[in-house]
Amino acid sequence: MLRTTAAAVLAAAAATALAVPATAAPQPVQVHLGEVKCQDLSSTVAMVPELQEAFQDAAHTPVVGYRITAGPDAPMTEYQFKVNGEVKGSGAVGAEGLVSSSTSIPNNKQVLVEVTSGDKVLATRTYHPTC
Repeated sequence: MLRTTAAAVLAAAAATALAVPATAAPQPVQVHLGEVKCQDLSSTVAMVPELQEAFQDAAHTPVVGYRITAGPDAPMTEYQFKVNGEVKGSGAVGAEGLVSSSTSIPNNKQVLVEVTSGDKVLATRTYHPTC
């Protein structure tokens, strides 16, 4: 009788464990892509004339901020920040690390922003800036 009762209790416990939905494991690295902010970079371009070609209309420059955070057990993770497939920034973030940066994107065009690590896409977003 004791054996039958123990078997029934174990079977019920196993069924309960299987019925409880598994929670997704937290991602070791999380990426937040911010909203577009219009910046006036005229004074920066005036001080560094080499930037003139990159900023045709420096007074109306769309800028996107991003933040990458790593959990307490995250391995060192390399990343690339891409705008329309072109790498605009790269680096690495490790356990409990934080990367906070921003970059300019093309104005008045559809823009695809991706943050990748190797072949894995960590975040992606399409913007339509009008500054």
